[in-house]
Amino acid sequence: MADLFTPRELGAQLLSLLFDSSDKHVEVLWMLRKVAGQAAHEDMSSICPSAFQYCVDFCGTAPDPDTSHAVHELMVLDVISTLVPMIGSNVAYYMDTLLFPLLQTTTSSSPALQAQAHRVLEILAQQTLTSVSQMLHDNVDYIVEGCSQQIRAVTLHPRVFNILCGAVLLVGRDILVYMDDVVEDTLDVCERLAYEDEEVVLGALQFLEIVTRTVADESKMIESTKGQAEVVDPDPIATAVKAMDDAVASRMLDDLVLTDPIPELPTSTDFESTDDVEPSDTEPDDTAPEGNPLAIKICLSVQSFLYADSSAHQLLALKTVHNSTNALQSTRDLLPLLNEVWPSLVNRLSQRDAHYVTLAACDVIERVCTLGSSWMRKRVKDDLWPHFERILQTSSLRMQRSECTLIKRVLCTMGKVVECVPLDEGMAWTVCVLVVRFFGTEVEPELVELLQQMTVLYGDKVWLILAKLGCVENVQPDTILDIGVSTSIKPPNGICQMLGL
Repeated sequence: MADLFTPRELGAQLLSLLFDSSDKHVEVLWMLRKVAGQAAHEDMSSICPSAFQYCVDFCGTAPDPDTSHAVHELMVLDVISTLVPMIGSNVAYYMDTLLFPLLQTTTSSSPALQAQAHRVLEILAQQTLTSVSQMLHDNVDYIVEGCSQQIRAVTLHPRVFNILCGAVLLVGRDILVYMDDVVEDTLDVCERLAYEDEEVVLGALQFLEIVTRTVADESKMIESTKGQAEVVDPDPIATAVKAMDDAVASRMLDDLVLTDPIPELPTSTDFESTDDVEPSDTEPDDTAPEGNPLAIKICLSVQSFLYADSSAHQLLALKTVHNSTNALQSTRDLLPLLNEVWPSLVNRLSQRDAHYVTLAACDVIERVCTLGSSWMRKRVKDDLWPHFERILQTSSLRMQRSECTLIKRVLCTMGKVVECVPLDEGMAWTVCVLVVRFFGTEVEPELVELLQQMTVLYGDKVWLILAKLGCVENVQPDTILDIGVSTSIKPPNGICQMLGL
């Protein structure tokens, strides 16, 4: 049939079918894309604008979760990518209509739609002789202002946050300077609709999480470049002058006669032990730089969702807190922020959450303890350890898979806590006594790593427990008094060698 028509005529026939009310649009679009891909530009010049307008109008419609709509959308994007080179520089007139749908589709749950949307953006960027990120950056005012207007609208659709997510992910850290107002609007939405519209709040939290992740990436990049001095060739004259100065100074030092008495060395009583001194919650070091205000604002506002009923909201809030703490690393605002969010984080361990929420909470707690170090000592003892102790006392590695995964994660988190936060003697002993309960026929790597860390810092306690369990050569367990460890525990062979004892 295609042989009976010229490309121009066939394209006109397909275009008429495209605007028909038929349900064969996907097939028509497929044929139109094939014709456009093979025909010369002049053969498609008469129908190209109309076909392109159809695709643009379709992209502007609200997305439908129906599978047939997704296939239709995928074919429309394919046609757009084919027609854009034929439209040429005139594509700029369609940019305001295309940008929002394309940015939204880049965050689609369908990998095929995501890839096709990225491909269309790349082809559009080629027409403007720039990259995708630069093209979006050039239009960032239009994107952010348009989204802000939609967020402030009475009827708010969650897709506006998908558009913002796509923009931040594609532009990167250069878009952060434009985010203040739209983040403020988003936080207002979270507060206003927290208990009314779960879908909108979920989209808002996803956007805020991506913003804090981008801020953290920016802070990491700045931190990595800090201290890298530019290497320059030394000035030979300056080098010679410095060498002469050093020689003169050395000769003058040799001619000096010591007339002042040698100061007395301090005795051991002049030093006070600081092992048990708890770091105070005073204001942080003023010499450290200030933290990113955007990350601070988002974190303090989002932490309330750690108490939400929705597991999805809790998980996004945990990710946002995690990103924010990374963004504030090495700043004066880190410790005050940790002090604010710590009670909310620990509270997640006291709830019967979905196991993946508890695992995410352990990730954040591990990061907080790493950054807070000795400043977290009292908080770990009074707030965190009671929850971990309850979990370890009431669980075993023979439980169902989700519970077993939680135990392994708690052991892994405790290993990092032990490494970064000093423990008092009583807590260190309790940790050792509890973790040996999990010895079985197979030694879990999380358990070994924790005991290795305990051995480095509290080796005498680990040795005493293993000796009581009969693991230490030439030591009879009966010669050791009762230390509260069940002798029915059977550690694996070679455990002392694993731990370096």
